[in-house]
Amino acid sequence: MARTISQIKQIMIDEKNNQSALSGLTSTSQTALWNLWFFIVASCIAIFEQLQDLFKSDLETIARNAIPNTAQWTRDKTLKFQYSSTVAQVAELNTTTWVVDYPFINTSYNILTRCAVITEPNNNVTIKVAKSSPPVALSSPELSSLTDYVTTWQSVGLTYNVVSRSSDKMEVVADVYYDAQYSPTIQTDVIAALETYMANLPFNGVISNQAIVDAIQAVIGVSNVKLTRVLVRRNTQSYAGGITLYNLSTGVDSVRYQTYAGYVEEETTSSHTFADTLSFIAS
Repeated sequence: MARTISQIKQIMIDEKNNQSALSGLTSTSQTALWNLWFFIVASCIAIFEQLQDLFKSDLETIARNAIPNTAQWTRDKTLKFQYSSTVAQVAELNTTTWVVDYPFINTSYNILTRCAVITEPNNNVTIKVAKSSPPVALSSPELSSLTDYVTTWQSVGLTYNVVSRSSDKMEVVADVYYDAQYSPTIQTDVIAALETYMANLPFNGVISNQAIVDAIQAVIGVSNVKLTRVLVRRNTQSYAGGITLYNLSTGVDSVRYQTYAGYVEEETTSSHTFADTLSFIAS
């Protein structure tokens, strides 16, 4: 930050006073030769520092508006997507700043709540998104609009794949041993714990067998958990086509599963919901 003329001149005077060879410069007159020279030099330095501040500000503006092509920048830019079914939202290139943005920023039109950017081989980038909370997939018009928005600022040489999918589905088969005093609430509490685990899973995160056990074990009243099977599937797959993450009888233990949609919900297939597959045993 630029100093004032007075500040700079005072530093020069303080240094003069420390130099015995300059002890004769004692006149307090503003027209004293040494005083004039101090003022002229201090003025030049102050102007130079002000020019440096302006230059720094220009550089910071350029850096702030630059496209760094990082995953974090891409995620932040994607989350700024605006959509309305009644008012056209068109991102434009500002030919002064060379930044693509909406002419009018309206955060109420920011429909995206989840976004993950995955860099892949051969200069491919997947942008995975969802809206609302809990998350759901974008509609076809929303996804088409988002894809066009990304196209307006995508980097040369990179191929962007924008996806929004309905949730993965998870089945958990387990025997839950609990204190009989909690009989009235144990099933509700355990299912709620699993729903909380899924809701808190980072977007595009992984499902862990141990985390599932830990979530159940943390419920008040639960004394032990015997996990029998964990099956996860994409929403477009049938139950039979799901991936077995854990199976006690066959020894399958895949440890973790990368979510395809980016988020997961309870299995919806009849007879495979949590209420169907969790057995509660009073101990």
